[in-house]
Amino acid sequence: MSVKPGPEVKKLDYFVGTWTTEGTIAQGPWGAGGKFSSTETSEWMDGNFFLVSHGDFKMPPEIGGDGKDTSIMGYDTDENVYTFDSFNSQGRRERSKGTLSGDSWTWTSSQVYGGQDIKQKMTLKTVSPTSYMMKFEISMDGTNWMPFMEAKITKK
Repeated sequence: MSVKPGPEVKKLDYFVGTWTTEGTIAQGPWGAGGKFSSTETSEWMDGNFFLVSHGDFKMPPEIGGDGKDTSIMGYDTDENVYTFDSFNSQGRRERSKGTLSGDSWTWTSSQVYGGQDIKQKMTLKTVSPTSYMMKFEISMDGTNWMPFMEAKITKK
């Protein structure tokens, strides 16, 4: 029996390739913010169910500085949501759930920083086949959101 990925999984094909990110981190409780950048290469894992990405990032020192990350994107047919699991060289793991509506992906997650549970929301808006905009917001209560970072991501 051969199992094939469903149409939802195929929508992740958009992210295949090498992408560069140029963005800005807002000033906030985490510090002065500043510019950040990354380069990430994504390809299908055997079977074409999961997209695996490897990247390098450059962040302001107060946000953690430079590092590397690996992430895996897929689709959970039981929950009808996209999945994103990320691991970085600074010891952080992130798990997000995503939805796609029109040209916008919305990813939600929660992380603990210094004992505080922080809600996170990342919106990716497709601009063209080779670029999209990213807005990342955080919330202490899940209702009031503040900008954390914004970026333009471009396919090489």
